[in-house]
This record gives sequence, C-alpha cells and structure tokens, in this order.
Amino acid sequence: MPAGSSGRVHAVTGGGSGIGAAAVQLLAGQGHQVVVLDRSEPAQLVEGAEFMAVDVADEAAVVRAFAGIGKRHGRLHGLVNSAGIESKSLLKNMTAADFRRVLDVNLTGTMLCTREAAALMRAAGNGGSVVNVASIAGKRMSYSGDAAYTASKSAVLGYTRHAAFELAADRIRVNAVCPGPTLTPMITRNLSAERIEAVAGTVPLGRWVAAEDVAQAIAFFLGDSALMCTGTSLDVDGGVLVSNGGRTEDYFRHRQ
Repeated sequence: MPAGSSGRVHAVTGGGSGIGAAAVQLLAGQGHQVVVLDRSEPAQLVEGAEFMAVDVADEAAVVRAFAGIGKRHGRLHGLVNSAGIESKSLLKNMTAADFRRVLDVNLTGTMLCTREAAALMRAAGNGGSVVNVASIAGKRMSYSGDAAYTASKSAVLGYTRHAAFELAADRIRVNAVCPGPTLTPMITRNLSAERIEAVAGTVPLGRWVAAEDVAQAIAFFLGDSALMCTGTSLDVDGGVLVSNGGRTEDYFRHRQ
C-alpha cells in the first residue's frame, strides 16, 4: 500500500483531546478506521472513529479493550500511545503516590498498550507501527510538569528503543515523537495568556507547536514512508532544543 493509503485500523490512546484528538482527526480524514481509547468519551467523534473507554494504567481494562478491537476489526495496523498526565509537585513535596501515578499512565500504560497491540499485529502477520508520544522533556527537563513527568518521558524514549529491537522480527516498528511547547488543554488550563505569549518567544520558529503539527509526525511514522524507521524519535519543537530554550531576540540583540 502506498504512503498515506487508507483503510487501515489504528488505535489512539488519549484520543479524546490534545495531540491524540488531532491524530484521530488526521487519520480518520485519510480514510483510516480509528479507535479512540480514553477514559471519557469526547463530545464529538469524527466520521471513521469509534470510542472505547479505558484507563491505560489498568492492565485488565487494556487487555479487554484490545480484545474488543481484535473481535470487531480482526486486525490492527497502528497504535498511537498519546495518553499522558502530569503533576506539579516539587521534589520536597512529592509523594510516592504522586510519582507512581504519572509513571503508571505515561510509561506503564504505553507498555501495556504496546504489548496488546503487538499481539494483534503479530497474529495478523502483516507487521505494524507503534508511535509513542514522548516529549522534549525526555531529552532535557519539563517546565510545565515536574520530575515525575520528565522521568516518565525519558523512560518512554528508552522503552521505544528497546521495544523496537524486540518487535523488529515481527516487522512491527516502534518510534516516538517528541513535542516541544504544545498548546493543548492540559497547557492552557495551567498557564496565563501572558505566560503563553512569553513561551512563544523562546521558540525559534516563533510560535507554539500545534497539536496538528505533532499529528503530522505521527502519521509519517504510521505510514509507508517510514517503513525503515524504527527505534528513533522525531522532535516537533520549532527549534527549542537547538536554541537551548533561550529567547531568539536576545541572541540577535547582542549581535547586530
């Protein structure tokens, strides 16, 4: 099938909002069947999408959800692990429960869903693609979240590399996207308009990343243009990692 071909079945965790919702909309618009896996059903589902309620940190619920996908569709071509949470605790105030909950969703949930999706892909014998939504926080640190979030995203990148190695024999590719500052509901709930504007000034390309930007990278990894890409990550950050988070205007001001 050519790159971007329609008619595949993809599952998207955290598909009810943010990056996950943007991925659902893009993939469904390309003619794919998309299963939205989230705790709460979105107010609207695009044509070509269906909803299954699941908490990715609940192993039994994940097993049931993917069994349901197998029963309904008989196959699965792609998985997007986009479900994620963050907390705001400083280390001096962080409890083990705070830390564990973030890792349970962001890391363990990724492992559980990958395990079950890979079983469906393996049974069909046609390979597949898994895309994990990590973060540039996994390569430096998180300003929006905390140590638990940073640790979880670093771990997702390590998990991506290892899963790619193990699943290669089944022609299942595993890659990650690393969004930079992305305007999602999780961000806009926690930042003032002034702070949002200030952060945009630290992005060399001049604006926040949109969820749709990340969705395009996800679709690339799911498609046939990335058939020989596995165990790698793609930064979608507008150049933030290149600039080390400094303000572009400050750099040029002293060099005019």
